[in-house]
Amino acid sequence: MSRLLIAAGLVMVCCDVVLAKAPLVADLEPLRKFQVEPALTDDDEEVARDISGMACMPPAGATRSCVVVNDQDRSAQFVTIEGHRMIGGHKLQLIGRQPSDAIIGPEPREVECSDGKAKFKDLDGEGVAFAESHFYISGSHGCSRNSNKFRLSSFILARFRVDAQGRVVDRDGTPVETSRSVDQHVETTYRLAEVLRTAPQVGPFFGKVLTENDGLNVEGIAVAEGRLFAALRAPVLKRKAFLVSVSVSDLFSRDPSPPRPKVRVIPLQLGKKTGIRDLASLGDGRFLVLTGPAQEQKKVPYGLFIVDIASPDSPKFLATLGSVEEDGTRGKAEGIVVLHAAADELRVIVLFDSPLPRHIPRAGLR
Repeated sequence: MSRLLIAAGLVMVCCDVVLAKAPLVADLEPLRKFQVEPALTDDDEEVARDISGMACMPPAGATRSCVVVNDQDRSAQFVTIEGHRMIGGHKLQLIGRQPSDAIIGPEPREVECSDGKAKFKDLDGEGVAFAESHFYISGSHGCSRNSNKFRLSSFILARFRVDAQGRVVDRDGTPVETSRSVDQHVETTYRLAEVLRTAPQVGPFFGKVLTENDGLNVEGIAVAEGRLFAALRAPVLKRKAFLVSVSVSDLFSRDPSPPRPKVRVIPLQLGKKTGIRDLASLGDGRFLVLTGPAQEQKKVPYGLFIVDIASPDSPKFLATLGSVEEDGTRGKAEGIVVLHAAADELRVIVLFDSPLPRHIPRAGLR
């Protein structure tokens, strides 16, 4: 059985996946739409159109505290899921308008984006993860897709700590007030950029243009067992996409001369021109992987795989996702959130970004 839900503007597909059947089904179709209210907004307080990642804490009764990121912003937004409702909450600014001296590690410099350098602006946030009381948000770590320029602000990984109620806390666990100014309790680092630049197999594609040179681009992250897994949309080499794994403590080390981190590059045989759009830990050494076009290949479908990180050579295909449209424009699958994981069943949310419909209904399921 597969149940699909779609939210107006922000498209969310919710699937019950029976793992005993493999493959599950092709072209999962949406069942209903539901309203996100109050709406998710960007840094200019307009309705967010480019939601690119989401992660949630474990449920607290009937609700879940989550964080979403809009890829053209400097902030992340808290949201609450209650049943079939998604409620937009307050913002937390992750980076400022200028580089901060507090960002850990050296700035990335050996970047070959074809059209030069752009100003420090937005995070280009693509991946969100939650683990051990921290939310993590990653920039794309790649050349700007529209201008093919190097934007330093896109090469940042951020994290902040929360309590059991999803409130931002300090190191002592005391809730703190958050504001639209950069919060002092957000840690930011350039160290993931250095890991990617020097990583085997994928390092030569760091700082190159995505569409022209299969340039390296982070599209999702997960954190498990003290390690961060960066999911790469590109490069795709010989039908293989890649995860890059590194210790979280190495990424946020304030040692000015830390030892070289132990990096693992994990190739996944997912298909021709098929990159990774997001991934989520299942909590047992396996990951749910959302796949899609490495660049803009229209014939490459969006799909779901399961990967056992101990033996990743044979990813298990689950399903392809049917086309989801708003006002005649196809949405792009951008993120996944696991709601429930059992031995024979998964319940997941798939996030699409898409143009907003001309009229958003006030409330209620339809």
